[in-house]
Amino acid sequence: MKTKFIVLFLLMSIPVMVNAQAVKDEIALIQSAFGLEKRAMIEEYMGLPNDSAFWPAYEAYEKERRELMKQRILIINEYLENFDTMTDAKADEIALRTIKNNANFAALHGKHFKKIKKTVSPKDAAKFLQLDTYIQNTILLAISESLPFIGEQ
Repeated sequence: MKTKFIVLFLLMSIPVMVNAQAVKDEIALIQSAFGLEKRAMIEEYMGLPNDSAFWPAYEAYEKERRELMKQRILIINEYLENFDTMTDAKADEIALRTIKNNANFAALHGKHFKKIKKTVSPKDAAKFLQLDTYIQNTILLAISESLPFIGEQ
């Protein structure tokens, strides 16, 4: 499973490297590829049948997660466009948007954990949440390691 995460890192880091004009197209492409790969990982890890009530709940979660990830990628791209000439106002704006995006991800987990545990056992819902959190944190770490610090040349 660790090998699959390497593929995900590569897929998720592509938008960080593109210019602003291509961001929307890249987001759609990456989310499409990431969504398919992630679903296969979830299927393997969870071991649930295709007709499980979990899958519609998972798809509802993924729809909202993709929107939040799109916002996160846009924030990262805005940061990259401004990091070497960052003003106090722009730093404040980007930081506040990042904090809000992180809070929205946490709220999304809480909201959908409640829904998912109605479709599978609370233990399986926690298992899903654990894997999803691991994936998100691993992606964030990979992205963070590739981002320059403000004012860094």
